[in-house]
Amino acid sequence: MQACPRKLIHLANFNSTNIGNGALIFGTERVLQQDWRAPVVFIPEPWDDYTFGLRHFDAGFVSSVNAADGLIIGAAVALNARDYLKNAGMRFDLPYALWPSISKPIVFYAISYRVWPYQEYHHLDQFKRAMEYILASPRIMFSVRNDGTKPWLESLLGYKSERIEVIPDPALYVPNVDSWHPELVQDKINFLISLNNEDEVYRFGGPLREQLWHVARPFVKERQLLSAMKYVPYWRSQKRKCLKKLVYALERLCHEWDLNFILCPHYFDDYKIISEFISMFPARLAHQRTISSGLLNVARAPYFYDLYAKADIALAMRVHSMSPAIGLGTPMVALSTQGRISDFLNIAGLQDFQVDFLDPDLAEKLHAKLHNVLQHRQEVKQKFEETRTAMRTQTLAYNRRVAAFVAQV
Repeated sequence: MQACPRKLIHLANFNSTNIGNGALIFGTERVLQQDWRAPVVFIPEPWDDYTFGLRHFDAGFVSSVNAADGLIIGAAVALNARDYLKNAGMRFDLPYALWPSISKPIVFYAISYRVWPYQEYHHLDQFKRAMEYILASPRIMFSVRNDGTKPWLESLLGYKSERIEVIPDPALYVPNVDSWHPELVQDKINFLISLNNEDEVYRFGGPLREQLWHVARPFVKERQLLSAMKYVPYWRSQKRKCLKKLVYALERLCHEWDLNFILCPHYFDDYKIISEFISMFPARLAHQRTISSGLLNVARAPYFYDLYAKADIALAMRVHSMSPAIGLGTPMVALSTQGRISDFLNIAGLQDFQVDFLDPDLAEKLHAKLHNVLQHRQEVKQKFEETRTAMRTQTLAYNRRVAAFVAQV
């Protein structure tokens, strides 16, 4: 007689048009279903509806969780220092008085952060109070991605905890559905480019922005600093110089390889930097060698990432261009603009597959790495397969513990 399936509420960005959320959703559910020893059913709960005020973390939400067998808080960026997160200081913004009302097990599954150096963390006291409850509760498992979130979080909290566990980014396991993609050109090297303009001032402000925040933030509100940066031309000039170096590296590659460039936006932020990039690209290459994919919502993630699976190489400025490429075995070089990318690659033993976007020698270093990866694609695929296999073993061990935890609590 087959056991009744476990019904788990999966809180994730189900209504998002940022396709990286799809990699997280499909990857998480795929491996949990594979590793659970009994049937499991996921009940989708759109986290983005709570972010935009369409739903609320209230007594009704608690009742929904208690009517299920447990709550999976999906692997999205949950720690982002936003001012409107007044209850718990994180995107799971449950009022403190309601936490004890949840009687079913809660699993924070590979959540992550996006907070830049010296950025103010709003409602830090509320966040610390929530984390104290989480880490003391026998009904909660708490895990973060293997992207540096744990040391960052422990530094913010002011203490270390063994209950903050680290597991692989589940976007490594995004499934792909075999499909036809009009962007791909037969008999050419199909080269995906994922650029990222999210949090532009923080991402490209570099040491100048960090120094300004470090000195001024105790006395000036962050909004004022962001407004002031609009009138500081230096960082925009640096961004343009780096884009020109990127263009130079790719133009050199075109003399050595028969490339078909596919610009691959993951969200609307990316269109601005794509436009800036194309304005610098030689007209012939833009006209004859370059195409763009389109935006899709998260439900189409298996189709979208099939484009990655069929590409020959990816240049990844986005986290969920990088980790799915690795998981799908697509040769990749990361164009790092944030610590989470560098930390993930360092932890994975793939530090040789990245270049810092703000590196003064970007053009030479990027050309050399891309050329080397193109020359050794099969070896790179094998390296990525070994990395995925090792991380999948870690994920399996954690998922088995999650299954036992949900069954016991």
